[in-house]
Amino acid sequence: MAAPLFYPPSYAAAREHFREQVAALRRRWPQAAWQQRPLDPPAQEALEWIAAPATHEARQAVVLTAGLHGIEGYVGSLMLDLFLQEFADRLDPATTSLYLAPALNPWGMAHGRRVNAANVDLNRNFVDLAPGQPFPRVDNPAYDALHAFLNPAGPVRGRDRWLFWPRALLALRRAGGAAALRSASLQGQSAYPQGIFYAGQALQPETRAVQAWWDTLLRQYPRILHLEMHTGYGPAGVLSLFFPEAEPRRDAEWESLLDYRPVIRVASAAAYRIQGDLGGYLLRRAAWHGREVVTTGLEFGTLGHSTAAQLRSLRALVLENQMFHHGAASDAVAAWVRREFRALFAPADPAWRARALAQARRAIQGLLTWFLAGA
Repeated sequence: MAAPLFYPPSYAAAREHFREQVAALRRRWPQAAWQQRPLDPPAQEALEWIAAPATHEARQAVVLTAGLHGIEGYVGSLMLDLFLQEFADRLDPATTSLYLAPALNPWGMAHGRRVNAANVDLNRNFVDLAPGQPFPRVDNPAYDALHAFLNPAGPVRGRDRWLFWPRALLALRRAGGAAALRSASLQGQSAYPQGIFYAGQALQPETRAVQAWWDTLLRQYPRILHLEMHTGYGPAGVLSLFFPEAEPRRDAEWESLLDYRPVIRVASAAAYRIQGDLGGYLLRRAAWHGREVVTTGLEFGTLGHSTAAQLRSLRALVLENQMFHHGAASDAVAAWVRREFRALFAPADPAWRARALAQARRAIQGLLTWFLAGA
């Protein structure tokens, strides 16, 4: 009888759980190991992952990552455990390596935040820099116009829970509608270090560690399938597969190949354009190394995709960020802010988790069947 799937109560518990999986993996991948790369500058946390290298000819690799947005690593860990329990046995250990990294942003997962310790959204920080080249700015005039709304100063007060709505109506009018407001906020910005969706002004320690890790993988493997776990965006209870803007196959082709939908292209009419995303970076590096990489984000929708649901999601982001930088007026207010933030990125509802797992099984089945057929 299979063990219950693991949903971590903490970052430390997730780390320990995946370390313990190495022994079981060694029955098929004898060289399986828990590996790490210290962050530079040094930090308490390190980038850590399971490495299970192929035993003979390493033709390809399957790589699963979670927690790029720290708090999203909780649901991400559940999905990595699902893969280990139900899909890893489909891989041929003689020719296919397996890598799992449960927390690309360990500080964020440990502290229940989406960003790293410098308030940087790491999925806006993956850029290609030549030696001496300055970090590119994200110019976002629409965000500038909404800065006061998106990044309020002062402690969060109980009334802010309700005052957010009239403020949002004014912001919607100023931005030109819900889609424009979503794009203005989500695409990132470089001007406000304490603001939401801050892209940073330099490569972050976590970014550099992940880039170095991936360059090692790209030198080793001609073909790589990469599954990146995310939560929060999209219709409630729906798993969407997001492909980078530069992915050459069209959405409808992927839906046919995988027998799964919805498939969404970043920067399509159904999504939004961002700079510095991990998926886009990997496709550029794969082309530089002359490798075949398919990278997709498994995005588990939580609160919903209606205008009201998107505004509730934005409220959770705005108030959590405000509380981190300016505090809260009371313990009760702080507890409510934390509950809303977890509802957006780490839902506790068992029915939601069951539905997410069912869709993840279908999506992973389609992706793995397609990938292994091309071996």
